Amino acid sequence: MNVAGQEYQAFFIEVLRKAIAPNLNLADEVGHLLNISSDSSYRRLRGETEFTLSETIRLCNHFDIPLEILNAKTTEAVTFKTNRLNTDKDSFTDYLEGLYKELNWLSKYEQAEIIYAAEDLPVFYSLFFPVLARFKMCYWTKSILNVPEMQRMKIEDVQLPDTWQDVASRISELFLKIKSIEVWNTDTFKSTFEQIRFYWEAGFFREKKTAFEVIDSFKHVINMIEMQSEMGKKMNFSKGQFSKADYVLYTSELMIGNNCVLIRADDKGACYIGYNSFNYMRTNNRFFNEQAEAWMRNLISKSTLVSMVSEKQRNQFFKTTLNKIEALRLQIEAE
Repeated sequence: MNVAGQEYQAFFIEVLRKAIAPNLNLADEVGHLLNISSDSSYRRLRGETEFTLSETIRLCNHFDIPLEILNAKTTEAVTFKTNRLNTDKDSFTDYLEGLYKELNWLSKYEQAEIIYAAEDLPVFYSLFFPVLARFKMCYWTKSILNVPEMQRMKIEDVQLPDTWQDVASRISELFLKIKSIEVWNTDTFKSTFEQIRFYWEAGFFREKKTAFEVIDSFKHVINMIEMQSEMGKKMNFSKGQFSKADYVLYTSELMIGNNCVLIRADDKGACYIGYNSFNYMRTNNRFFNEQAEAWMRNLISKSTLVSMVSEKQRNQFFKTTLNKIEALRLQIEAE
């Protein structure tokens, strides 16, 4: 192995050490994944034997390591993973399971945190409330994914798979365990508000009662966020209980532009960029994540901290949205 090869090998081994869970033995994991002996595994980790291309790819796929990270000079090429959503309901099942898988991985680390610049209502909060979750799932699958069997149906007639609510509950349970730092502005609530208004005006609600139930559920989300902000802890609203996970909220007058989420666990991290309404693409490319974090920090520096402080600004922020929702309720009542 030449000098350049040795440098790449050493760097790759270091990346592997950082990617593996603290309770696992790297040599054992490499031996198992590559189906090689313990001695062969240790020779690779000592740099005496070079990893083949197929071995490198297999290890990268297993440990979720982007191949471009192996060349530190390649800072402009970034690989993203994404969900393949289509008009089949099963693809949305995969989307929910993907969210659960990501949170489950993150929850295993004591120093885990989520930093969320929220252009739209973060999907996690919708899932806490079955009525709003059902409405959102109808909207996403009927209007965004264009699932054929859901077209021409009223909200009241849509039958969603029971497994979706089960996964939603598991996602919510994990989300309550992880610290969140969030940046919201007045537009964060706008998309959900407009979705409800559009579905009413388009005639997708058969009864006013159903629309009012969704509106009330949306108000519960806002109440939940407000109470979390006041206490600085995440909350299970239905049980009226606060979790041990810290909650930090900033409000911003700047346009956020897109949903951007950073997750950090010890020295590991990943970035999620929202697209196509509710879908996301993910990368753990170090250079991209550093840029995303710098953008996040700049946004936070120009925002107002409203969790556990700034009571007046916090109350005004939530009151504005609650007034708009009440105006929508009065509009529907009058029709």
